[in-house]
Amino acid sequence: MILLSQGLSVTDCLIQLMTVLGGLGIFLYGINLMGDSLKAVAGDRLKVFIEKTTNTPLKGILVGALVTALIQSSSGTTALTVGLVRAGLMSFPQAIGVIMGANIGTTITSFIIGLNIEKYALLFVGIGAILVFFIKNDKGKEIGKIILGFGLLFFGLGLMGDALRTILDAYEEEATELFSYFSKYPILGLFVGTFITALVQSSSATIGILQTLYSQGTIALFGALPILLGCNIGTTVTAIISCIGGGVQAKRTAMVHAMFNVIGALMFMALIYPYSWITEQIEIHILAGLGPHPPMTLAIAHMIFNILTTLILFFFIPLMVKAATKAIKEKVDERQSILESLQDVSLIEKSPTLALSFAKKSINFMALEVKTYVYMAKEYSFAQNSKILNEGAELEKTINSLDKRIHDYLIKLTLTHLNETNSHMLSVYLDQIKDLERVGDHCSNILEFFTERYETDKELSSDGVQDLEQIYGVLLQMVDASYEAIVGWNLDKAKEINNYENEIDQLEEFFHQRHVHRINSGACSYLNADHYVEILSNIERMGDHLKNIADGILTNEYCEFNEFDH
Repeated sequence: MILLSQGLSVTDCLIQLMTVLGGLGIFLYGINLMGDSLKAVAGDRLKVFIEKTTNTPLKGILVGALVTALIQSSSGTTALTVGLVRAGLMSFPQAIGVIMGANIGTTITSFIIGLNIEKYALLFVGIGAILVFFIKNDKGKEIGKIILGFGLLFFGLGLMGDALRTILDAYEEEATELFSYFSKYPILGLFVGTFITALVQSSSATIGILQTLYSQGTIALFGALPILLGCNIGTTVTAIISCIGGGVQAKRTAMVHAMFNVIGALMFMALIYPYSWITEQIEIHILAGLGPHPPMTLAIAHMIFNILTTLILFFFIPLMVKAATKAIKEKVDERQSILESLQDVSLIEKSPTLALSFAKKSINFMALEVKTYVYMAKEYSFAQNSKILNEGAELEKTINSLDKRIHDYLIKLTLTHLNETNSHMLSVYLDQIKDLERVGDHCSNILEFFTERYETDKELSSDGVQDLEQIYGVLLQMVDASYEAIVGWNLDKAKEINNYENEIDQLEEFFHQRHVHRINSGACSYLNADHYVEILSNIERMGDHLKNIADGILTNEYCEFNEFDH
């Protein structure tokens, strides 16, 4: 029995392995808790950082580094970025800078671990728990969770370190032989780092374990560095998983992320000897003067890798974009892309505020479809066209599908913790899609009415045509103003809608009376008069629904949100 001969029973060995696993779980939970709470404290500012300040790759790098430092997870940042690209809230070139920056930001976790303050871990846990359970203020609770997560991170790391030390002491000879392979065969270390990181979905966890092993002297620097490089490849798995089922741009973003990390890792593997020598010199001549901090050596090595890789590959961004674009062909179908994205709840889970922005983008598209449908209904009212009839049927299906999926998406958002302003916006959005869908229904009614007229050769009188053209003219102005008010947050256009709605009401009533007069005077037969009143009524009801949309836009909360969002 090898286990017994080494002085460690089977039971003791299993206990130590469970401690390693439990420590890993506490470590991952601590990082996750700290990141989520930092996001909650940052609130909508995080949205502004990502969505509004990434218009150049350099800004994207800075934002990616900052956001990753905040949420303590490069995988989280890249998954969120892929989600934004997938939702159409960020362009593909914008995302590349953010992903590069995320690799730099993730080095912060290594530096935190390198501080070696695990003996104070339970103090942080205690302070954080007190704030969480005894502070009533929400922001105070989130700060407590940050401190609690910080403490748990080090507590879990300490558990892993103690258990690994016990196991490695018991099997020192075997462990030394095993880890010596990484110094002899660096490529093996690269694969191990990639596999473990892909498995636990956290490069921070893998690097944390690696720092513990290095500080215990179990693994040499030359053997540790390839594992460190492998961690950067393994972390790309998260982005790849995030883009499954996503659009072309999301897949391209994940591909560039993988290209960036793989090229960087292979580049440093080719230079592993000078890379190891430089890191060793830093440890001997700089870190030695600060005291024994072996974990900080790997933290600096990690930082050197990410910063140099970013500086070098920054100039090759256009080439990576070109390669990804060529490898993943685009199939343009915005309708299908939005409908599919509305079934993906990952953005709701990662950032409800950004998910609300995607819902708004979907409503903008729905407004365009409705506007197109109204123009088609007007055209069909004066000339029979089978192409319009077929396209109208497709538009009706799309509008109905958008209504259902946006509604379901927004309802899922109500289950998250939105602030008061965002909750009001969500309510307005629910009303908007309902009114837009009703406008689409009235367009379908008009197409049906005129299809029946064309099939039975019923023609409008010249006066009827003139009246219909006049009321349609006002309706189209109203539709254009409504679209600009929704998509462009144009409050002036929203104010115009009330005037248009009053004019349509007056015209509908006046033309109704003129129609009755034409029938009574014999200028129009009862046969040809069929459906004319219903057509006018449907146009008037469209005006009512568009006015409802304008009323929602002109609320104080909506106007204030506009100032923040645009």
